[in-house]
Amino acid sequence: MKYIPYALLLAAAALFPYCVQRVFLHTPIEAEMGTAQKIFYFHVPLAWICMLFAVICGVAAGVQLRRRSDKAEALAVAAGEMTVLAGVGVLITGPIWGDATWGTPWTGDARQVSTALLWLVFVAYLLVREYGPPNSERIAAALAIFGAIDVPIIYYAVKIWKTTHPQTGVVGSLPQSMWNTLFVCLAALMMLSIALVWIRAAQARMAIALDQAWIAADTQPGAAQPA
Repeated sequence: MKYIPYALLLAAAALFPYCVQRVFLHTPIEAEMGTAQKIFYFHVPLAWICMLFAVICGVAAGVQLRRRSDKAEALAVAAGEMTVLAGVGVLITGPIWGDATWGTPWTGDARQVSTALLWLVFVAYLLVREYGPPNSERIAAALAIFGAIDVPIIYYAVKIWKTTHPQTGVVGSLPQSMWNTLFVCLAALMMLSIALVWIRAAQARMAIALDQAWIAADTQPGAAQPA
């Protein structure tokens, strides 16, 4: 099991050059948006990854709060970090694509605003986790759960409100060559994300165990007290 994330990293590293080659050399140029549409093959997978790990973080944070599970706590932290990292990619690629197709990087539509809110919520979650007082875990968990609730709002934003974003069904209507390219890019980015979260969660579990060992050593009878 411990070699799985490293195998995923190697597979992703091998697949990324093929992704770039396929996107720019073997996938047709979209008729209306032109070459700018190529960013779609990275923007959409990053958005899906961001939302996926936001939900995982929210669920894991809720489990940790309920059951005091160290594994859930470590997974929540790792998934929250991946949410922020993938969110940075989404918030960079989105405005670049928007500026090329809409003439402006930011229209303030519901999907853009709800995605930016998701990113800010998980930044706040990580800051509270890292710098909050010992009793702030409930606040951190509430932030993660709130962020997870924001995910379906992002997904349905284009259906509920009038937005400049395409409808969610547009991906399924892609030509087969474009769909295949999207799937390859998603596979590479997903393998990378899972590997990084897996490794980071293991590190977080070790850090939690070390903290608990130090606390146990300090509270043992006869432990050395500072002068």
